[in-house]
Amino acid sequence: MIPALVVIGLLPAPTAPREKNTVAPPSDACTVPRGKSGREQDAVAKKFMVAAAHPLAVEAGCRILAKGGRAADAAVAVQAVLAVVEPHASGLTGGTLINYWDPDKQQLRFFDGYSRAPMSVTENLRTPTEQERKALRTDRFPESASATGRAFGVPGTLRVLSDVHSVYGTLPWDQLFDDAIRLAADGFPMSPNLHDGFKERFNGRKRCNYPDLRPRYCNGDEPKPVGTKLYNREIADVLREVRDRGADAFYDPNGKIAPAIVQHAAKGPIKLKGNTAGPPVIPSLMTPQDFADYEPVERTEVCRKAFDVQVCTSPPPAFGGVAVLEMLGLLERGQVGKTDPNSDDRLHLSIEASRLANLDRRAYVGDPDYHGVPVEGLLDRHYLDQRFSLFSTKRAIQPIEPGIPPGAPTPTPAPSEEPATVDVGDPTSNVSIVDADGNAASMTTTNNSHFGSHLEAQGMILNNAMNNFTDTLSVSPGKPVNVMEPKKRPTAAMAPTIVLDGEGKKLKLVVGAAGGSHIPDYVVQTLTGVLVDGMSPAQAINQGHFSGQDLTRKCDGKRGAPSELEAGRRAAVRLTTLVGREHPCPRVIALNSGSTAIEVRGNQLLGAADPRRDGAAAGG
Repeated sequence: MIPALVVIGLLPAPTAPREKNTVAPPSDACTVPRGKSGREQDAVAKKFMVAAAHPLAVEAGCRILAKGGRAADAAVAVQAVLAVVEPHASGLTGGTLINYWDPDKQQLRFFDGYSRAPMSVTENLRTPTEQERKALRTDRFPESASATGRAFGVPGTLRVLSDVHSVYGTLPWDQLFDDAIRLAADGFPMSPNLHDGFKERFNGRKRCNYPDLRPRYCNGDEPKPVGTKLYNREIADVLREVRDRGADAFYDPNGKIAPAIVQHAAKGPIKLKGNTAGPPVIPSLMTPQDFADYEPVERTEVCRKAFDVQVCTSPPPAFGGVAVLEMLGLLERGQVGKTDPNSDDRLHLSIEASRLANLDRRAYVGDPDYHGVPVEGLLDRHYLDQRFSLFSTKRAIQPIEPGIPPGAPTPTPAPSEEPATVDVGDPTSNVSIVDADGNAASMTTTNNSHFGSHLEAQGMILNNAMNNFTDTLSVSPGKPVNVMEPKKRPTAAMAPTIVLDGEGKKLKLVVGAAGGSHIPDYVVQTLTGVLVDGMSPAQAINQGHFSGQDLTRKCDGKRGAPSELEAGRRAAVRLTTLVGREHPCPRVIALNSGSTAIEVRGNQLLGAADPRRDGAAAGG
């Protein structure tokens, strides 16, 4: 096993507890537009800016910055509100990656608070324990465990936020939760994006048929109407506890929170489709000690020069950053700047770059604390030259396989088995922040799938990050790069990214995205739009999306990487282009990115968030 990287220091002792009275409503400062048309424009500010996936979260973060807080303070406030108003995407029981720029030291630091496996695991989510084998008389669960306690990974969000706050925060920790507590206790409106998530089925079931989701969000089998006031007094109590006692209150194995979460996730007995009308029940193997043992890790961000600037993004185990940088390298070689953003040539080049990067990251990227990951080899200029040599302006690369970068073993071919569950939603949430002192944070935070494991404990949706492990994809000779192991972090698409000038001294752009496996495409499209095409953040984010990232679908009878176009964006015309250039299984789907971006342009900050969701930006 490769030695673990530096573990971040813990939060100092919290400030004295505050009275648990109702928090007063805020002033009208930092109010953002609620209509979609208003959110499609760039927000403009002189001093500070917040862009996030929900207006209420933006307003909370903006108010923190307005009273002198730093990006680290605002990140805590924003995440606390998102846990209340956007529970389908992220929350206190999820995982979070934070890319942070310190202008005083001209230093980037990357904090990994992603969810990890508990100490007790089986070979994979479909493998029962020995006791379960005997009781069920089977060696393999007959269906997915994605929406069960077994998929729940040890959450890292609050621990990593408290650690970043201990390094960079200026406001007291207990002043960062007022908005979240007020909204949870006094009510918040059902948003369009939260409502739309209930239209999709998961594991073949309506989401309103999951018993933990139904009471709060549904009227019978249908979601409550948009605008309905929702209440979550359970999470308000959790937020008060965390406010008063710090993150330690959440991770205390003998406290009020962790044992209750573990107890709910471990509920049984096991029920499967064959013997129950309800959703499957496969209990978690997590213990309260797993909470106590969780530690964020500070890793070295991955940076490369592209388009005359320094692009710095997430290191493994997240694959998103490596994929972003490999795609940018391929786009540079394809002279993307000489193609029109709406042209067939841009579309073809971008999807081919996406497909190549996706195959490489699936073969090689996993938790570096358990396996060697050839990051330098994947981004080596000679290797990128070799990969780009496969490109043709006339037709898609056929066949297409992972490459063999320097320092890497020969990859095992991708498995032919299709995953049991595919979430076509837009899980995860991204936050971009720049404060008045020039500190910046790109934070990607997630419950993994839409509504995670579909379990709720103490008002919090439990993640299903364990679903990101695979039991078949491996790197020879016999060294699995992303199989489930005790305390291991699964790979993830997240790519919180910060762009500096060519010398790495001045902040240029803060960007990131939600959207599952398509996240690298969304980040690259925003980067290319701003850095190459001269678009504003809003213009870049509002472009029609395309991708070659999704290997979860079968293509021509086997697993492939279909060329995907966003529905409603001249898709029918562009589909003809892809067919003409022999792209594999081209299809039109919803590609809801949930991107956020803040650009430093002269003496102004331009901010934007994806209007496909409830996103907004505001500053001062």
